Amino acid sequence: MTTTAGVPEGADATEAAVARIWIGLGLAPTSVQDDFFALGGQSLTLVRFLATVQEELGLELPIDALFETDLTIAAVARVVTAARLEAADADELALALAELDRMSEDELAALLAENE
Repeated sequence: MTTTAGVPEGADATEAAVARIWIGLGLAPTSVQDDFFALGGQSLTLVRFLATVQEELGLELPIDALFETDLTIAAVARVVTAARLEAADADELALALAELDRMSEDELAALLAENE
């Protein structure tokens, strides 16, 4: 099932970002398990996807990582998350962890609920 914006229902924030990019490329995912090529994506579409990710998310995704599993929204979102973690430097990670340490359990639960 999809939401009104076309993003699959239940998608987390990263999956929703990937889905929005796919939708902008003319693909119509209904689930985070939909396969890029099954939806009509082609090699040129994949190149456009990678360029859009770089432009909108500031990440250069390793193309080989995209082919380690099925090319689904969920799998691509995991690659995006891994690329974000690799791109973050030690100071950024330390600041993020310190911020999380200062949060109460209720604040952490609310943060997690936001991203579901």
